[in-house]
Amino acid sequence: MFGKSFVSIYFLPNKLLVIEVSSNRKKVVRHASVDLPDGLIENYKVIDPVNLAKILKSVWNKFHFNEKTVGLILPEFSIFTKLLKIPRLAMSELNEAVNWQAQEYLPTQISQLITDWKIVDRSSGGFDILLVAVNKDLLMGYVEGVEKAGLFPLMVEIPSVGLVRLLQKGDMANLIICKNFGETILIISQNEKIIGTSVIHSQSPDELVKTALRMINHYKETKVDKILFGGLEINEEITQKVTNAIKLPIERLKFSIKNLDENKIQEYLIPLSMSGTEVSEPSDPSSLNLLPLYLVEKYKKERLKLQVWSLTLTITLFVWISFLVVLGGYLFMVQEVNNYKAESLKNQKVTQQGQEALKDVTLINTISDKILKIKKEFTLTQEILNKIQRARVTGIILNSYDLDLDRGLVRLSGVSSDRNTLVEFKRNLESNDDFSEVAIPISNFEEEFNLEFEITFSYKGSK
Repeated sequence: MFGKSFVSIYFLPNKLLVIEVSSNRKKVVRHASVDLPDGLIENYKVIDPVNLAKILKSVWNKFHFNEKTVGLILPEFSIFTKLLKIPRLAMSELNEAVNWQAQEYLPTQISQLITDWKIVDRSSGGFDILLVAVNKDLLMGYVEGVEKAGLFPLMVEIPSVGLVRLLQKGDMANLIICKNFGETILIISQNEKIIGTSVIHSQSPDELVKTALRMINHYKETKVDKILFGGLEINEEITQKVTNAIKLPIERLKFSIKNLDENKIQEYLIPLSMSGTEVSEPSDPSSLNLLPLYLVEKYKKERLKLQVWSLTLTITLFVWISFLVVLGGYLFMVQEVNNYKAESLKNQKVTQQGQEALKDVTLINTISDKILKIKKEFTLTQEILNKIQRARVTGIILNSYDLDLDRGLVRLSGVSSDRNTLVEFKRNLESNDDFSEVAIPISNFEEEFNLEFEITFSYKGSK
């Protein structure tokens, strides 16, 4: 969003992993691994959000993280996942159908959980839906700690979703084994489907093999074709025992990114996996985000306010510094003129020099008047953004703003739920007397739903 870098935070009961990737997701900007004190997270639940916020603040200061937008990855063991099969229904009816079927499988009442789902396969018979759920109190403990640290969480997901994202698309079924920091995550997946997961904390390779075999036998309808290992704690003994017991081809989970060696990539494999996706709202049926929609909107607005405030402050400081420089030059020149006048009483030969100084003063006055006019007529970016927000309708998601205040040009890009919504948004912009020449490329209307669009228009209030 806004072409900025993105930070992923992976929470474990005794450790915190933070990694920042560049805006193009091709290199690591900075990373940090921090041990958490005992008792801060118990049974995967944050006990003290205030102390967690202090730790996050110290990490941001010590390791010089600047980006405030973050994605959160919760421990796998704290999340419930289920693959559902839903008959072919209209998209408008799908959410209700998922909620009804989910109640048969969820461990507690759905009112006590935050849920999201994603379409992972479509067929003539219906949809395969990946359902993810987390206890509200558990989730809000992490969110509260991050918020108190002055950060803006825009996405929450789980390790299994990110690890599956690292795999190549295809119909082959895989067994993923990722072992880091004393925790082993096992996943059986096929394409984007997460068939089943398991988390073990035993360091015994034999226990890992037993769990893998039990999962393969339990989900025997899905024939596993390959085993993929990931994590810094995968060693030769583990790979050999798993290979001997299961007798399937094995591969290493890989991730290509600059500024990080292979060992560090395996250590940060899970938080890195989040960098392969874009921030999506929970209502998007093609993505997963456990952060409630109202919190996503809240943090987006707060982040935008911070950006606008910073931009306005920078422009204001620039104008005032320019003004003070000109004023200082003006006062200096006035002083010089006075000196020339005093000297002219003693020596008439400096008269010509005094006249030249007066010309310089006149030039300074002209420049000063122009600077003052610029300051008087300057349009705050916030005013333009406020008018755009008032024109926005439900179903319009704005992803980026490009404001050229010198030329009075504005460019917006985002996603519209359907064509009518996009047309209504265009009409609202045209109804504002300060906006003119509102234009949307005809190619933006090719899709019926979830239209990616770009709008350009002129802002008459800009001088």
